Amino acid sequence: MKHRYRAQFRFLTIVQVICLVASISLLVWTVFVTDHYAVPTVISIVVLLQVISLLRYVEAHVDTLEEFFAAVNYEDFTRRFVEDDVDIELKGAFNRIIQKFQNARAERDFQAGYLETVVRHVPVPFIAVRSDGSLSLVNNPARRLTGLPALQHIDQLAELDPQLPAVMRDIEPGQQQMLQTKLREVPVELRISVSEIRMAGDVERLYSIENLSGELTAREASAWRNLIRVLTHEIMNTLTPVTSLAQTTTTMLDDPEATEDIREAVTTIARRSEGLMKFVARYRELLKVPQPDIGSVSVVDALQGVSTLLGDELEALSFTIDVVPPSLEVQADSQLLDQVLLNLVRNAIDATQGTESPLLELGARLDYGRVVIKVTDNGCGIADESFEQIFVPFFTTKRDGSGIGLSLSRQIMTAHGGDIVVNSDTGGTTVSLVF
Repeated sequence: MKHRYRAQFRFLTIVQVICLVASISLLVWTVFVTDHYAVPTVISIVVLLQVISLLRYVEAHVDTLEEFFAAVNYEDFTRRFVEDDVDIELKGAFNRIIQKFQNARAERDFQAGYLETVVRHVPVPFIAVRSDGSLSLVNNPARRLTGLPALQHIDQLAELDPQLPAVMRDIEPGQQQMLQTKLREVPVELRISVSEIRMAGDVERLYSIENLSGELTAREASAWRNLIRVLTHEIMNTLTPVTSLAQTTTTMLDDPEATEDIREAVTTIARRSEGLMKFVARYRELLKVPQPDIGSVSVVDALQGVSTLLGDELEALSFTIDVVPPSLEVQADSQLLDQVLLNLVRNAIDATQGTESPLLELGARLDYGRVVIKVTDNGCGIADESFEQIFVPFFTTKRDGSGIGLSLSRQIMTAHGGDIVVNSDTGGTTVSLVF
């Protein structure tokens, strides 16, 4: 179509120019050859009409182009060109292009409406903020959370907390910020996340605001229940026999021949009391996780250091270290990291006891900008009934275990702003430290 229209326009223009040139040539010839003024006058009128016709022909095309560009510029996709005999192919092409623009706009509007409907009904509070601070979108959960039904500008959030607008503006895209504040005089802890999107030439920030107070309260209550259950179990296991022995010993004091029994009972009471004191000492150790002294730590050096410390215990295993890249570093407290790795490697060694061809792998990778250190064994795995309790303080499946290793390791990772993830089945266990 493009080449056909161009050929047609060129042909008609050339024909009109040739006719105009011929008329001008004839006019010049008649002026010099004939003495009559009538013929040159008529030819002059013909030349004038040809010039006007050529100008109108070109201007008609220019007007069509201007109308089309104006329609596109102002997004007036309701404009239609009359496909008459003049420029019928050009106007038809413009109509088809405008129809495509109209379809694209309808699709865009549908997608925008669909997205807005979805965002308005998701349970997480969302607000979209334009570059000038005005809000282009506030979903229903956000209105319920803030209690501001007429929320139109980010600065209105200062009614809830004077620091909230500034905190939200300072968050970098892709980052999160925790904020403790009050909503309608109720203390809450908010997790605010932000991402940037480009809408209609403007950069907007999409905020999600999650109220973690209810979730944290439920988790704290569950943690306290588990801790109280373990403490009660340990203390009662010690105090019950101690109380029974103490009562029995009291009755034996009047029997002069019961000296040996009394000595044995007192020894047992002392041993159980010592065990209770050690338990309390372990509990105090669990509560005294030091603040990390963060620095750059070579992952290879950290893993090799652990293997050196446990060299004798690793002799019976097939042991490998794989760090990619070898120069990988992590921002951590080297001593606390060593403590976590020692706990995990010892657990892995214990898990492979009795396993044919025991295997232990220490590895590290950079995963989407986060350093992940993995300790993998091919031991018996963690039983399903025990898996949910592995991070509960003092819970252990080992005969001589303290039950604080994994709990302490999680606290250390939390202090680093990271996490510890455990995956286990009958083929072995992988513990991942995510920084």
